[in-house]
Amino acid sequence: MIPVRIQQEVLDYLKLLAPQPRHALKVAIKGLAQEKGDIKALCDELEGFNRLRVGSNRVIFEYQLIDEKRTITCVFAGPRKWIYEVFHNRISE
Repeated sequence: MIPVRIQQEVLDYLKLLAPQPRHALKVAIKGLAQEKGDIKALCDELEGFNRLRVGSNRVIFEYQLIDEKRTITCVFAGPRKWIYEVFHNRISE
């Protein structure tokens, strides 16, 4: 199993969701430890990041080496309709 870290921004987004989508995202994020779920590597300006699709929501994460251990860090979450554009703008700043 791969350790999964969740940044505060993702936790804040989870708090905004209704109970069912929040639960679905939490379960999907836990599944990342075993690399389960609808995972896809991103390309172009977002290369190096991956996305986890959970219904209409997405979680953007990256693989990192922390203490010589491969780790997944969930860095951003949001609805599909705007997540990629907003995330790209944030990492470009």
